[in-house]
Amino acid sequence: MWTLIKNAKLFAPEPLQERDLLLVGNRIAALGDDLSLPSYAKGEVYDLHGHYLVPGFIDAHVHICGGGGEAGPSSRTPEVQLSQLTRAGITTVVGCLGTDSISRSMEELLVKANALEEEGLTCFVYSGGYQADRMIFDTLRKDLVLIDKVIGAGEIAISDHRSAQPQKSELEHLAAEARVGGMLGDKAGVVHIHLGEGKRGLSPILKIIEETEIPISQFMPTHINRKETLLEQGVEFLKAGGTIDLTAGCDDFEPHLQVPFVLKALYEQGLLNDRVTVTSDGNGSLPQFNEAGILVGMGIGSVHVLWRDIREAVLRYGIPLDTALRTITSNPARILQLKNKGMIREGFDGDLVALSDDLMIEQVWAKGRVMIRNRKPVVLGVYETSLASHLQTVETPRLVKG
Repeated sequence: MWTLIKNAKLFAPEPLQERDLLLVGNRIAALGDDLSLPSYAKGEVYDLHGHYLVPGFIDAHVHICGGGGEAGPSSRTPEVQLSQLTRAGITTVVGCLGTDSISRSMEELLVKANALEEEGLTCFVYSGGYQADRMIFDTLRKDLVLIDKVIGAGEIAISDHRSAQPQKSELEHLAAEARVGGMLGDKAGVVHIHLGEGKRGLSPILKIIEETEIPISQFMPTHINRKETLLEQGVEFLKAGGTIDLTAGCDDFEPHLQVPFVLKALYEQGLLNDRVTVTSDGNGSLPQFNEAGILVGMGIGSVHVLWRDIREAVLRYGIPLDTALRTITSNPARILQLKNKGMIREGFDGDLVALSDDLMIEQVWAKGRVMIRNRKPVVLGVYETSLASHLQTVETPRLVKG
């Protein structure tokens, strides 16, 4: 399969000006000027003059097989569907478990990751959940070494009334397992930490870094923009050499804690570097608790907020496009050691997003295959296709002679 993309303004994520790009199979074969398809090749040609061409987005925190459950069985969220991800420009996704690791399991998470791969995306998983002991094998080390898709531990909950309240020694052991397992499996072995609104914040992790030999790079704390004091801790963590992950789509947060404004603040301080990422928390539940810990509301996360918030940071707050793009492309690819991902380079995977001049998602390619064309999905998941066909049958009344 050959695809020639011409006259696009490339951001790889660094700006490369207007250039042609050739996809062969699932890889980027060539970048240059005045490229053409060989006479023997059959393929498609896209003229993207006036459009931006950027790397496919990496969402490193999605509840791909659903989450939730805090309000009982009926509050369990559904699993994500292929076109939800591709419409959002996401070509690589990392799945995780959340609060519910009883009706959800690592086996289910792994099978869903394989399903998304079969449907055309690239998918990895964290081993664990809010509880640190939800592995497939009996140790995290084994999961990292023996299961290709496992790239770290997560999302392990701390400073949250829903967490398993892991002791410092448990977190130390988990981080050590992640580090050695990552080394043996040639993976990042990060510990993806869920941060709640508890008063301890990042303190349990900071103590481990201070008192042990485990480096700060082993931890990837998320939801760092959940509250002001936590964000302040996160900024100090970033200054010390750590990685922070911001959660998009938090529209009920104070404006200064929402992703576009936080990116602006970090940029103005010279801190919007290659250790800042943004994720969606897609298909996770969004429970709202009052000060007494009583559930008062429930929502569901959407993967579409990932690009929505990045786009707003560029258009509203003037963050350079290449700088903003790094938080969902090259940064997570580097931190999570995702080979051939996150950049437009010869030999890299053909994961691409074409954006209009006002930065709306127009076309999406995943591993060289067009998934979105003219803002509409051309590839649907197995049951998305079956459901559409079923609904068409149901909604078409049968004519009965009488």
